[in-house]
Amino acid sequence: MSIMFSNKKIETKDVFYIALTILVILLFLSILYDLSLTKVKDKTAEKIKGVYEMLTERDVEILNIEDKGNLYKILLRLKLDTGDVLKEVYLTKDGLFFSENMLNISEFTRNLERQKNFTECLRSKGVIVFGQKNEPNTARQLLIIGNYANKIFVDCSGTNIDMCKKLGIKRIPTVIYKNMNYTGVKPIRWFEALTGCKY
Repeated sequence: MSIMFSNKKIETKDVFYIALTILVILLFLSILYDLSLTKVKDKTAEKIKGVYEMLTERDVEILNIEDKGNLYKILLRLKLDTGDVLKEVYLTKDGLFFSENMLNISEFTRNLERQKNFTECLRSKGVIVFGQKNEPNTARQLLIIGNYANKIFVDCSGTNIDMCKKLGIKRIPTVIYKNMNYTGVKPIRWFEALTGCKY
């Protein structure tokens, strides 16, 4: 059997081979498209992994990435001192916003870097914050300093109570800098003025 096409005869077997060739090309293009999507998905997930590694200063593992329409649902394993913690994070496909509050990754990362550098500067200057984690004013002070406040924090409970008493800690929170005690919750500007560290 043959078909007339623009004054040329095309055999049925030729039509079959042309259709098969087109189908193979479409299948190949589909595979390439899926591979490129997978690369984008993996690259986007690596961004959020980097954020949590910076936040926790520990290894983070990507366990699963699910496509949820306009978002990726990413399951992370945070390897903390207290043990592994699973964290579910939602991330926009462009990799700009994450979490339930849709935080901007670039801004969040810049803020984390600023907090980390500030806290490391305070530590290098010998600043120590004494308090008790469960006490509201201490918690406020730690929140003001940021995610890395634990680097300069000493908890005056449990086995540390005697040490804190020997250092003259009577109220919490207390900041010790150059052998001087400063009690009460202090703002970032106060730390900057005291030490020269910039936030």
